Amino acid sequence: MSTKVQIEKETYILHGIVLLSALGILIFCFSSGIGGNDFWWHVKAGEYICKYYTVPTKDIFSWVRFEVEIPWIAHEWLSEVIFYGLFRFLGVMGIFWFSLCAAVLMLVLLWNQAKPYLQDNIVISLAYFCFFSIVAVGFFYGRPHIFSFFLLFFELKFLYSFYENDGGKSIWFVPLIAVLWSNLHGGSSNLTYLICIMFLLAGMFPISFGRLESKRLSKKSLMKLGVVTLCTMGGIFVNPIGVQVFLFPYINIGDKLSMIYVSEWHAPDVKDMSQLLLYFFPILLISMGLIIGKQKIQCIDLLLMLFYVYLFMRSVRFILPWFIVADFYAFRYFPEWKVAKIKAKSEKIAATVFLGILGVFCLVGIVKTAKTLQGGSVVKQVMTQEAIEAVRKDNPQRLYNDYNFGEALIHAEIPVFFDSRADMYAKTDVFADGLSLCTLKGINKEGDSVTLDVEKLIDKYDFDAFVILKARPLYVYLTSHPEKYQLAYEDEELGYFRRLE
Repeated sequence: MSTKVQIEKETYILHGIVLLSALGILIFCFSSGIGGNDFWWHVKAGEYICKYYTVPTKDIFSWVRFEVEIPWIAHEWLSEVIFYGLFRFLGVMGIFWFSLCAAVLMLVLLWNQAKPYLQDNIVISLAYFCFFSIVAVGFFYGRPHIFSFFLLFFELKFLYSFYENDGGKSIWFVPLIAVLWSNLHGGSSNLTYLICIMFLLAGMFPISFGRLESKRLSKKSLMKLGVVTLCTMGGIFVNPIGVQVFLFPYINIGDKLSMIYVSEWHAPDVKDMSQLLLYFFPILLISMGLIIGKQKIQCIDLLLMLFYVYLFMRSVRFILPWFIVADFYAFRYFPEWKVAKIKAKSEKIAATVFLGILGVFCLVGIVKTAKTLQGGSVVKQVMTQEAIEAVRKDNPQRLYNDYNFGEALIHAEIPVFFDSRADMYAKTDVFADGLSLCTLKGINKEGDSVTLDVEKLIDKYDFDAFVILKARPLYVYLTSHPEKYQLAYEDEELGYFRRLE
């Protein structure tokens, strides 16, 4: 019997514990349903594309588009078509199962990638995968970035295989990944060639300095990687929109207003206990592994780690990609902390019982998920159907809507003032004016504070109705002026007002 087979027989229980623990947590976290943020307008965009066989270049959902030109870089068009197809034929259940299965598949891919190293430090490995499962539920739902996670994983797999073996044909799949990325989630497709450039830089020079080292690739491999990098950059242009997808991420970085006010673009908050535990602690754990470990640190691993930590520090949405990237390098640096081999009969029984408990935990998650599915509330709604119907019945022509309600109104085919596509509205005054009215704080397109005249701003767009969260300052303003604004509908979350003038 080979050594490899012997190792597998001695460690398969530990591998099972890691996978089942993470899987049980993942299913349990999904059992309450998934987020619906942005999903509904993605579905309507996909419907529009399928109906008219064209990718929109201007806004198609707001009433204000007839007065202000609002350009739209629909860089996620292919994802929207897929989501529309899923929703049309399988409904919200299809979106839920798609999100859950995608999360499970990603977990299994990461586990399989790290499997050769798991037994070296089962404690930290278990912690990593459990943290991943908890974080994953906040990112695996009906949004295009799901596809980016898998494209990132396979690009790293192909590039690491090429780099570590100094060659290989799988590297030619990377430009294809760029093509898919630019159509599925073009807003982050620039990462494809930036990662290639990092591998190219790491392979150019032989480095040996302290614990830091880097091997130089052969001239043939460097030439091949250089060509792949150029093809990858070119692959981003293969989409219905063209060069705009390539420039889109860099333009957005300069959008100060969106960076300040769009929550998912915010930097992480160390004062938030949940972020401290679920985001900062795993990063610290992996970083400590590199620092206190005895192995040589490969330059490419350090480059990728620093790059994705930097992206995370700029925007909290990069925490899941950080987990994916860390899976390719982190485990080899963990200090050894092996669990004693399971030999005695009592130990095997105890391990089997523990696996059984994990299996029961998975089963509990499955049962809880089934109950959620039975109730039909698997995708969280930002507005109740009753609230949507109240607005629809009134049929306002110039509705002011809360920024967060845009997607629900779009899906109900009610024209909106603005919605969560901040990159579009920020190019005009619409986003700044909408936020100013919502918060009752004057803001311009640069994100600077300006003087606010509420009634003047309302007159500017001649709003005839308002649907707003009760937590917003605008809600307080409207309720305090009943002679001008009539409360026509309210629930626990929001109020709908008619303008009387």
